[in-house]
Amino acid sequence: MIGSSLRFDEQKKFSHFKNSDYLLIQNRKVILVDYLTFEKLPAAIQNHVTYEDIGSGQILFQQEEATKSIYFLIEGKLRLISLTQERIINYYFIQPGESVAEIALFADNYFCTAIADLPSRLAVIDKEVVSQALVDYPDFANLYMNQLTYRFKTVKTLLNLRSIRSARERLLQYLTRQVEPSSQTLILQRSLKDIALELGLSAETLSRTLSSLQKDGVITRKQRSITLNEDWLTIENE
Repeated sequence: MIGSSLRFDEQKKFSHFKNSDYLLIQNRKVILVDYLTFEKLPAAIQNHVTYEDIGSGQILFQQEEATKSIYFLIEGKLRLISLTQERIINYYFIQPGESVAEIALFADNYFCTAIADLPSRLAVIDKEVVSQALVDYPDFANLYMNQLTYRFKTVKTLLNLRSIRSARERLLQYLTRQVEPSSQTLILQRSLKDIALELGLSAETLSRTLSSLQKDGVITRKQRSITLNEDWLTIENE
């Protein structure tokens, strides 16, 4: 961990974060989300930031480990997982700009494991600092709750999708939810491997299902884009 306080040149590294206002596509409805960014953190938090760099495959914190910090991902990608005796459960991918380990505010132990899928750099903030800021700065508290609500909705949607037994229907429901109302085409922002993990499918099953949908004329694939057949979308939305 790099123990220096935040410097101006470090602040500039947050400039690529997601826009504070962005569109969440859910069930082909556009929802405006006011997203918490580093720039919106109170000075009381920014003054206590340190940094940590971890390599691909390295664990940031483990399930049941004592909670200490809240993190903001600057660069890279994290995956939240839970380890059982039988398998690994994938919960959610943390993208640059998102916070992680919010459970530290309310619990003594982390409920899952965070592992880096790519070399990652994180801003690290003591949980007591964040906890006090939530009391002292209502606007910050509101933004933080907004972000957590969005996270909850996203995870809930993924869990609902995973409950669909048919891989074909599961994938179609996922694609439909991701496509903007005025469009039939989805530009893939993540790898097929990541999408498979989110949907609880193997990479091979996802690939076979995509090929089957394309063969049946339900979708058209071109590199990083998937276009849904207009007739199918019309039937789906009736």
